[in-house]
Order: sequence, then C-alpha cells, then structure tokens
Amino acid sequence: MAKKSLFASDQPPLDAELLTETEVQELSAEVQAEVDEERREAARKSLKEKLRKEARQKQGLAEAQESVTIDLAPYADRLLIDNVAYLQGMTYTVPTSRAAVLREQMQRTWGHQSIIDGKSENFYRKSRGARVIPVGENGAAVTTSSSLLRA
Repeated sequence: MAKKSLFASDQPPLDAELLTETEVQELSAEVQAEVDEERREAARKSLKEKLRKEARQKQGLAEAQESVTIDLAPYADRLLIDNVAYLQGMTYTVPTSRAAVLREQMQRTWGHQSIIDGKSENFYRKSRGARVIPVGENGAAVTTSSSLLRA
C-alpha cells in the first residue's frame, strides 16, 4: 500500500480555463465583499467594546485606568501587591486605586531610604522638569515631564 503525501490534495487540479473572465471577476468581487464585511464586523466589535468600557467607567461599574512608572529606592527592586510583582523602572497600566497604593509604597521606600542614610527626606527628591507655559491671554500653567524621578 502506497503512502499518501501530506501535501497531496484529494481534489483535482483547478483548470482556470473552465471559468469565463466575467465569472472570475464576479468571484473576485464576491470575495472582496466578504473580506470587507469581516473587517467591518471586527471594527464594530472593537468600537462596541471601547464604548462599553467607557460607559462602565462613567457609571462607576469599572474603574478608570492610569499608567504608573515604578520608581523605588535603591534597596528595593519590586513591589508585590496581591501577589503581582511591579518591577523597578517598568510602566504599568493599572486601576486608579491600585495606582494610588503603588505611589504610596514608592514614597515610603524613599522615606525609609532617607531614614537609613540619615539625610533629609528632600535629599532624594529630584526635579520633575517643571516648566511654566503660557495659557490663554494672561494665564500661565506649570507642567512636568513624565520621565523617571530617580534612576
């Protein structure tokens, strides 16, 4: 008994000459319409999910998300919250309540470092690149960069 090739097809080879030019064009248009419909459906699903997420946040059913860059004192390499590690120098998108906890823990590592070193707590605070920019006719605002505070 002869083995079948893995790539052998059970169908006879296609003969393009069996179809007329108009049939080929009709099939091509039909396939293109199917692909366009698949893309529209994927876009609908994506937009619907985005709108659902925004609506849940507005109604208080889901919490807003924000990005937090982990900036710890030299003795710490990670924060562990609910058995999830947040590593030094990495940026994470987390719920607002978790971002507040992460910021508090980062602040406490630097406070502890200042106590260990016997230095003022302000010693470890570095400039955030604050700038005063003009706003409107006679106004001004202070902006900060989003870079790491300590390396």
